[in-house]
Amino acid sequence: MRLLQTMVMLACLPIPPSAMALTPDQIFAGAGHAVAILETFDDKEQRLGTHSATIVEGNRLVTSCNVLEMATTIHVTSGSESTEATIIARDRERNLCLVSVPRLKTVPIARHTGPLPVGSKIFALTNALGLGIGISEGIIAGIRTISTGTHIQFSAPISPGSEGGALVDENGRLVGIIDYLRRDGQNVNFALAAEFIDEIERRSMADKARLERFDQAMALLKQQQWSDLFAIASDWSEKEPESSDAWRFVIAAAKKLENTPAEYRGWEALHRIDPSSSEAGIGLGRLLILRGKKDEALDLARQLLSAHQEDATCWLFLGLAQQASGQANEADQSLRRAVDLDPWLIEAYRNIAALAQMRGDSKTAIAIWTRLSGLYPNQTIPLIGLAQAYLGARVPARAWAVLGRIGGKEADSAAVWYWKGVTQARLERPEQSIAAFRKSLDLKFTSADWAWAGIGFALAEMKRFPEAIEAFRSAAQAAPENDEWRYQMAVNLKDGGRANEALAITADLVAKQPEEAKNWRQHGFVLAVLGKAPEAIPAMEKSLVIDPKQAKLWGALTETYQVAGRREDARRAYERLRTIDVDMAEKMYRWSILPYEEGAQ
Repeated sequence: MRLLQTMVMLACLPIPPSAMALTPDQIFAGAGHAVAILETFDDKEQRLGTHSATIVEGNRLVTSCNVLEMATTIHVTSGSESTEATIIARDRERNLCLVSVPRLKTVPIARHTGPLPVGSKIFALTNALGLGIGISEGIIAGIRTISTGTHIQFSAPISPGSEGGALVDENGRLVGIIDYLRRDGQNVNFALAAEFIDEIERRSMADKARLERFDQAMALLKQQQWSDLFAIASDWSEKEPESSDAWRFVIAAAKKLENTPAEYRGWEALHRIDPSSSEAGIGLGRLLILRGKKDEALDLARQLLSAHQEDATCWLFLGLAQQASGQANEADQSLRRAVDLDPWLIEAYRNIAALAQMRGDSKTAIAIWTRLSGLYPNQTIPLIGLAQAYLGARVPARAWAVLGRIGGKEADSAAVWYWKGVTQARLERPEQSIAAFRKSLDLKFTSADWAWAGIGFALAEMKRFPEAIEAFRSAAQAAPENDEWRYQMAVNLKDGGRANEALAITADLVAKQPEEAKNWRQHGFVLAVLGKAPEAIPAMEKSLVIDPKQAKLWGALTETYQVAGRREDARRAYERLRTIDVDMAEKMYRWSILPYEEGAQ
């Protein structure tokens, strides 16, 4: 009887809150309204991005500072209401910003008090991928304490756009603010503790002078005043050599000014300030690759990976370093590991596709870019990548159709017009190709030399050599470090009856790059056209020593030997040609062997 009474009494006791966990749909119904869609726009009202913001008090919301830095205006949408927001306080060190929306009509989210133990169930309420507010489930995987305070590691899946969203407990109470950029691997995500929200304004006031300097530099960056930005950032970095912000502005300005030494110093400084930072290490490593220091880049990539095994960007960097070092298979494996960890890492996909193209595997490249264009339907890069893959597969009509899918202002961008030019050339429409390349130049295509070269190739195809020569001359002037355009200019000078002018270029090319077979080949052709067979023969022979499988050159050498009266050598060159290209050998026999044999008879 007593046992029965005890059981009845226990049944009547209040159930502890932790035992009254809500279902995901109940949590979303109760707390989903407290997460809003945050959109940022530039001074031309072009949307920069779509993110999340959590309503924490009346008309105040908290979000990630980094998503606001380039914005001129901010719009917040909650339910059916969309209102302009203003920033009222910034804690940049913790990446937390308060924004105000005066006419917002909603109830802020309740806050959890006290720490949650590792293993507790949590939910992420965010505007992932800009698809609208949604919910995902996971657990607290760890509590990490760093210099700026407590960070909550959790496993609920999130995606770009989740930054600024709410991490809630199983009763729908706020635990933390999600910071997507702090991800360090697959389902290894971080949120900043909710208690930090109350400290934003105080820390913002304490950091007022530094924020003013930051805003001054950011204004110059937005206005693209690169020289002024470089000057102020350089002065800032000298006065505060431990300021990461100062060095980041130095790097941004140096990139635009093409001041590679200054950019390199900036990355070195960031890496010195925080050697464990994957961002700084990767930035430095990319420049090492650019400078041809491939071994140093590989060493740095492996060092970073020893501390960041689950960081997709580190695997990407390793793949780039391996690719630069000619380790194609290893690079492919590293890049695939990167996308396993972060399926949104578009640069890794791009390089996997490039490696596939190098292998002649257009099918894989097409599959990768098709997937990316589906994931990013409004982005131009995946569609251009898909068009390139179809060009690699020699299906230019499909490439043209893909380029036609690019809409809005991007359809009239310099890059799209450039690729339209390439595609029209592959479709054997040289006039349309030239028009597209010229349009890309009018729109200030960043790789102007490639557009000029495209015009040059199209003109050469139509045998309009004087115009082709001038196009390649413009390409060489736009990129004087690229000897390919001087080489092509020499080809057209030779084919256009100006071999004397071509000779000076080919002589310089063989002196600068004696290991390049094509330079010796073209030098030999130019000398032969000028009637200098004895000088042409050693140049042709040198090219064939470097690359002995050049059928066209074996044919030209056969003919040049005959002109020089070296009949046995001509026969030997002809026999070698037969082992490489039987059809060409048959033609050369009729042109360069048989007539001399008949003459001998």
